[in-house]
This record gives sequence, structure tokens and C-alpha cells, in this order.
Amino acid sequence: MRIYIDEAGNFVSRASGQPLYSLVLGLVVPSSLEAALFAEFSSLLSSWPGSGTEIKGSKLDETEAAQLIDLVSRHDVFAHFFAVDMARHGETLVSDFKERQAAAITAGLTPEHHVPIVAQLEGIAAAIRRMPNQLFVQAFLMIELVLKVIEESTLYYVQRIPSELGSIAWTIDRKDRTITEMENTWSTLVLPMSENHFARKPLLSLKEADYSYFDARYRVKADDAEASRHVQWMQQVYGILEGERPPGLDATLLLGEQREFADSAGSLGLQLADMLAAILRRALNNRLQPPGWARYGRLLIANNSATPFLQLGPPDGRGQQLRGQHIEEVYRALKSGNKQMLVRRSLRS
Repeated sequence: MRIYIDEAGNFVSRASGQPLYSLVLGLVVPSSLEAALFAEFSSLLSSWPGSGTEIKGSKLDETEAAQLIDLVSRHDVFAHFFAVDMARHGETLVSDFKERQAAAITAGLTPEHHVPIVAQLEGIAAAIRRMPNQLFVQAFLMIELVLKVIEESTLYYVQRIPSELGSIAWTIDRKDRTITEMENTWSTLVLPMSENHFARKPLLSLKEADYSYFDARYRVKADDAEASRHVQWMQQVYGILEGERPPGLDATLLLGEQREFADSAGSLGLQLADMLAAILRRALNNRLQPPGWARYGRLLIANNSATPFLQLGPPDGRGQQLRGQHIEEVYRALKSGNKQMLVRRSLRS
């Protein structure tokens, strides 16, 4: 299974009378379905004007956007996104939220914690404080996206193609940033924060589903001496008592073994993610007409318990989270025609 991640927007705070969304998006593609999807995608690209060069999602018209959504929806792949309205996030609001996040990292430290633990957590907090607000907002949404994509993809495909869970690869569009910059953000924030999350909150699983492929690769093995030492370290860091829960998810392996920061020009998966992210952002910011995004909900998994629209801290008085008739119209489209998480099994007598 491959997960392609891209962002749309610059995550810069800007006062505006209209919504100004930036977002991160993950496209989840089973390896067994990738060739067929990319073949159709390549054929569609070749039918569009300017097909000799990489076509960016920001340049698609309504007809092309609708064609792309229809193509992707015919395959058993899905997208997930998190968006933030930067018109409602002034610099002061973001700075305050960033400081609270940094402080929370070290809030539980006591003199009883080992020196290496204290050093690592203080290092994470310092890295957050050093980040420019623009990069922090993007990284925060990226962490939320990674956690949600892992949860959704394992629940969704364990019912349909469980073998896909035995090899999970990440491809992230690096835009104009260097590999070193991307690696630093991933290693100093995304990986440790994800590890923190899974240490405190075990990954949701479906009873009696076939997790053998996933467990064989990504669950901590009780007889693995190095992994066992890491589990003990995690117990110390996060206050997990011995025997409180079984060995958990090896987040370092899951997020680091197969990870690539790539240029979209050489990756059809990233080009597809770029287009889907751009279509959605243009829809939210009223820069693409409804025929281009009306069926976007067919790419998403139904979820009635959480919103993909994030507010970092209390609103700063510049409007409601989903404001205006246009945003409500887009939101209804995103909730329409969704993929269902659970597979209905026929009853046997």
C-alpha cells in the first residue's frame, strides 16, 4: 500500500473577509490497484491540452477536475484531508497555540525521568518553538493527517485487501524544500508525535479481521530484544505500567522504513495527490465552480464523528468555522456519496 501526501496553500496568516483555506491531503492506493489506476490517469493526462509537461491541479478547469474525480472514484482508493482557514488564524493566535503545544510536550516531566528521556522531549519542544508559524501549522496538520490515514487505511483495507497492510510506503511531495528540511521536520515532529500518540492510544482494530500481515510487519515482537528495550523506554516516557497493555505498534518502522520525499514531476501518485488537493482547496476558496467538485465526496470515507476542518485554538473573531452559503455547499458535497468503512457481510444460515 502506498500513501501519497501533498499540500495546497501556503499556510500564511492573512486577514481576509473570505475563507482562505490551506490543506494537506493523503491519497491511499493499494499496490495491487496502482498499475490500473495510473494507466487510466496517464491516458487522461494525455487527452488534456499541455500534456507534454506536468499539469498542476491549480490549472485544471471544471470539466477536467470532474473527469479526474470520476476516474479516481472508480478505483478502491481513498483520500483524506485536513484543512485550516488561515483567514481565521492570526500570527498571535498561531504563536500562542504553538507555545501551548511545546509546553505540553514537557509538562509531565519529573526528576524521576531518565536524562535521555528529558533531553529528547525538551528537544522536541525546542524544535516546535523554533519553527516559523507557517511551517508549524503545516506540520501540525501533517501529524493529524498521518495519524488519521493510518487509522482509516488499516480499518478499511483489512476488510478488503488485508495483504496490503504488510507493506506500507509513504511518498511526500517536497515542493521546493530540500530533503534535509523535510527529513528534519519528519524526524523531529511527525515521527515522535506519532509514536507518542500510539503509545497512549492503541490503533483501533476490527474484531476478528485478518491483521496477520500488518502484525507480522509492524507490531512489536515480544522476543525482539531491541524492540523490547524500546518498549521499556516508551513505558518510562509515557508512564505505561508493566503489563498494562501488550507490545504495541512500531511507529518508527511504519513511518520510517519506506518513506520518500520526492518531486512530483517523477511521480504519478504525487501528481494525482497534487491535483486532488488543489481541486479541494480551490473549491473551499470559491475559485472553482461546483461542476468541478460536486462529486468529490465519492473519494472520502464516511465519518460522522470528526471534522477535517481544524481550528488551532479559539477563533480570533473573524467568523465561524464553516461560514457562508458557499462553504456549506462544499461541505455538503464532501459528505455526499462517501465510501462506507464497514463491509456488509452476507448472513449465513
